[in-house]
Amino acid sequence: MVKKLLFTLFLLTFSTAIFAQQDQDALDKALLENSLSGIHSVVASPNPFSVTTRIRFQSIEAMEIDFYVKDLLGNIIHSEKVKAKRGANSIPFYRDELESGIYIYSLKSKSVVISKRIVIK
Repeated sequence: MVKKLLFTLFLLTFSTAIFAQQDQDALDKALLENSLSGIHSVVASPNPFSVTTRIRFQSIEAMEIDFYVKDLLGNIIHSEKVKAKRGANSIPFYRDELESGIYIYSLKSKSVVISKRIVIK
């Protein structure tokens, strides 16, 4: 009985380790694909914000990027073209007349669109 219990515990631990490695491999592949597509490590800080936030990202080369913000209905409420340099980049975004709520911001390069949410207090 104890041998069966130990064997079952071993199989459970072994299968969990295999699935965890597969999940990590899939995550690593997705990160590599995003980094090869031009832009990666996209984050808004601070988020939530009340007056202004900065959209920070990494670019693997100098390029032009479309930056836009949409409301939850999909209406574009802000749009601009940004000249990104190789390495770290930052785009300031000001609340202006926008109401408090959740918005979606996107960075679009020639090969990828990365969208995330921001919250205005």
